[in-house]
Amino acid sequence: MTGVSVTSPTNTRSVLARMRAARRRPVLIVGLICLGVPFIAAEIVQLIESRNAIQLGAYGFGAGPTSSHLLGTDGDGRDVLAMLAYGMRPTLDIGLVAGATAAIIGTALGLISGYVRGAIDWLIRGVSDVLLGLPVLPILIVVAAFIGSVSVGSLGLIIGLLSWPFTTRVVRAQALSMREAPYIESARLAGASPAGILGLEMLPNLLPFVVAGFVGAVSAAILASVGLQILGLGTFGTPTLGLMLESAYEGGALSRGMWWWWGPPTVLLVIVFIGLFLVSLAVDEIANPRLRKQP
Repeated sequence: MTGVSVTSPTNTRSVLARMRAARRRPVLIVGLICLGVPFIAAEIVQLIESRNAIQLGAYGFGAGPTSSHLLGTDGDGRDVLAMLAYGMRPTLDIGLVAGATAAIIGTALGLISGYVRGAIDWLIRGVSDVLLGLPVLPILIVVAAFIGSVSVGSLGLIIGLLSWPFTTRVVRAQALSMREAPYIESARLAGASPAGILGLEMLPNLLPFVVAGFVGAVSAAILASVGLQILGLGTFGTPTLGLMLESAYEGGALSRGMWWWWGPPTVLLVIVFIGLFLVSLAVDEIANPRLRKQP
């Protein structure tokens, strides 16, 4: 009878009901709009503007907004609107790679730690507690300075490998309480393997917590990557919003009054962070019923 699933119907229905209710909440809708509209707009602009517009010296240097360049050009002669469009996806890719890495590692280790316990639990908790106590940005600065320029995917992977402990802690706490639940005990008595219990019985009920950890890791990764790039570290071959701010800082955009150079990427990053924050709030409402407001 190995692999028999006896997942609690009540728990599963509760999770699905909370997810359906969250879709009707304005906070989630506004958050998705803040994330979706800039991304779609960037894709549309890429259909209009060729990559030649982001080449050094493609246009006049430091020209203000005009009808031909709606957001002007930067100090290197690149169209700012085109830079925003081509820098949006790589910026999000860094966050998505880091978030996926942190979510996968953190969820797997958290489930194993909370269910198996014993020496394995002690080891996983010890490593995660040590990493939680370490400042991530200084470590990234040292790693980036040692490695040099890295690709977008590699930068996201490095950030994700340092970001999984928080998800591990949250998932472990939930797994510890779920471990003694009647439907988990029924699965064990029915002959389900530990892997089947973790993957088929416990993981579905932990998805809201996993998604919350993923969203948080995405936001933290984007912020960390922007910080690295402003310091002159990280990726250089691919345009990102962080590199736009780095070039604006190096080119003295503030002192020269070139608001169109540093302003648009700053506003776009703020909109993205607001969107991620609102989505995180909505996911928290799914994971924690006490946070939900009565209709």
